[in-house]
Amino acid sequence: MSDQSEQTILRKALEALDPALKGVEFDKTALSEALRAIPWPACGVMDDLVVDNGLDLTSNGVQDACTALGINLHFTPPRSPWYKGTIERAGGTFNTRFIHWIPGTTLGEATADRQYNAGDHAVLSDDHFELLTQVYIRLIHNFTPRREKVGSGVRRYLNGIAEWPVRVPTSMDELDAACALTRTATLRATGLIFLGLQYQNDALGELWNRVSAGTRLTFKVNPLNLKTIKVLKPVTQEIISVDCVSDFSWPRTLSYHVAVRQQARNMGVSVVDPVGLSQAERALKVLLDKAVATSKKALRRMQAELYRQSRAAEDAEATGEAAATVAATNLDDALSQAFGAEA
Repeated sequence: MSDQSEQTILRKALEALDPALKGVEFDKTALSEALRAIPWPACGVMDDLVVDNGLDLTSNGVQDACTALGINLHFTPPRSPWYKGTIERAGGTFNTRFIHWIPGTTLGEATADRQYNAGDHAVLSDDHFELLTQVYIRLIHNFTPRREKVGSGVRRYLNGIAEWPVRVPTSMDELDAACALTRTATLRATGLIFLGLQYQNDALGELWNRVSAGTRLTFKVNPLNLKTIKVLKPVTQEIISVDCVSDFSWPRTLSYHVAVRQQARNMGVSVVDPVGLSQAERALKVLLDKAVATSKKALRRMQAELYRQSRAAEDAEATGEAAATVAATNLDDALSQAFGAEA
């Protein structure tokens, strides 16, 4: 597909979103349904995953997820982008053929010295940008032949899975559990407590009645939304989905919730007090708004410092809980030995 054809399609898509460009709401249903009718074949679990050395990728969570899904994880050498040239090229193509055609683009450069304020032209909302992105990927990117390769991306993908079938998880619960972070907590009559959030339902209550006191359960938590955790039953490893019963706004990410707890500590407020956490959340939002207004660098510094503080505090609390659990278990053992004969 030629550059001129691509620009024509994008211009027509922009015309379809013209009310949004003028700040007027419009019904996105028709455009969304039309886009869904265009095939976008992409699914399955990869055999190999090549990543760089970002902190988000070198974490134990990524390695655990890859191990659970049977993915070979490979790290590229530092400062060696050519080891993942395909991804770098895809990002460059996405910028030059799509992003830089969107109102408000900076063309990847500082524009202060050009008497041009990109923010004055940025009129697309997140929903409208998502629709436009789908227009590009579904209509242009997937069907444009690549240099020195036969056929479009969609055609090569379909030919590839015909020879090498796609691997898929047996269920969404299995996929969610594999991709989530692994944590443990002591089961109590009130359920499980994770970072001050209470998780409880009837299934967990029945499990409480069948296991011994002080049993620690392994569960999986999605860092992008703490609303539901996947608890693994002892022995059988059957998955139980348990919702959070604490009164907070949802969805709520792990990093955001941890930052709120750290802000509460900085304010001298209890991290288990809902009222205090609400005050800390409001204060954190004010600080984030100020950092955003200052610069991206200021925002990153603030986020990094909050992460450093919260990581140390959460680790200290987790260590204290583990020590308390061991002490309670030893006390139970001692009492059993002392009064076992009389019992």
